[in-house]
Amino acid sequence: MKRLTTFALFIALFCTASAQQTTTNLNVNKVFYPSYSSNERATISFPKVNGYEVITCDFHTHTMFSDGLVWPALRVSEAWSEGMDAIAITDHIEYRPFRNYTVNDHNTSFNIAKESADKLGFLLIKGTEITRTQSIMGHFNALFIKDANLIDLKDPKEALREARRQGAFIIWNHPGWAVDSTYIRAFQQEVIDEGLIDGVEVFNNTEFYPRVMKWAIEKGLTVISASDVHGNIEKSRLEKYGVHRPLTLVFAKERTLEGIHEALKSGRTLAYFNNTLAGKEELARDFVKASIKISPLGTGTKNTDYLLVNQSDFTFKFNQGKKILELPANSSTFITVPNNTSSVNLIFNNIFINENIVLAHDLQLK
Repeated sequence: MKRLTTFALFIALFCTASAQQTTTNLNVNKVFYPSYSSNERATISFPKVNGYEVITCDFHTHTMFSDGLVWPALRVSEAWSEGMDAIAITDHIEYRPFRNYTVNDHNTSFNIAKESADKLGFLLIKGTEITRTQSIMGHFNALFIKDANLIDLKDPKEALREARRQGAFIIWNHPGWAVDSTYIRAFQQEVIDEGLIDGVEVFNNTEFYPRVMKWAIEKGLTVISASDVHGNIEKSRLEKYGVHRPLTLVFAKERTLEGIHEALKSGRTLAYFNNTLAGKEELARDFVKASIKISPLGTGTKNTDYLLVNQSDFTFKFNQGKKILELPANSSTFITVPNNTSSVNLIFNNIFINENIVLAHDLQLK
């Protein structure tokens, strides 16, 4: 008992001394707590597809230098923290409600954002939005431009032609937004026929346009999904619903601006939104092949079980016959098939390859 008491006394003295030492090191007039800001960066992971890098991009964002509500540098930091690879700053040329408070030219928002992007090693694309009456002409994003000021022209066709002279990749934005349905009107058909349109948004912000998928396939337009964000991206809300912001998966030869530009011109993209993919059938198949790895688990008298491992951040939802299955991102599940079966047909309910048509894919077992 005496030894225990002595030991307890020693511990008490040690703790008292430590507390005194800690108190001595504290500034009693200022106590620090953890910061409310974060330097954490999420990870969005996809395997290479046919040797191509999968680059996550948002090609449609706004800042307070047009009708957005945030400073350009915030656009970069929020995208970086989400794990994105690249964004485009595409402020409107014609619509600038805060112009009395932001005395600037049309390149200013990109120039401000570029400083932040360079510090983070983040890919930032210079762009602008050419804005005309939605129900007659529509809105168009010009990416990889050199000088937005030169695109500020009264004639919308001349604005698009100037963007093309600068080597721009031009996207027809949100064809179904603010109109009763999705139509190709005279002006839009004219600029498509002239070769001034390279891509089209099949998804914008919260809207999916199934009919536009058909246009993209028939007219050879690159498929795009974009946030068209004006306020801030609420990361906590995305996490609550288990989704990423709308983005475009770009299959590029290299992780550079040049690599993204070349891939867009070649049409190597998939639209990614709300745990759904949309794009050309061949590329969708290649994405499935690269993402899902399969191996046998065990063989019974009649059936064999196979393990499916998902190596991507995309959740696959599919039917195997009458069975409805799900393969969550970066996880695994198993399927059962009759012995001596070389492949199994899966219907991927959340991968669209045309207007209201989903991907049917034979998964090779041997």
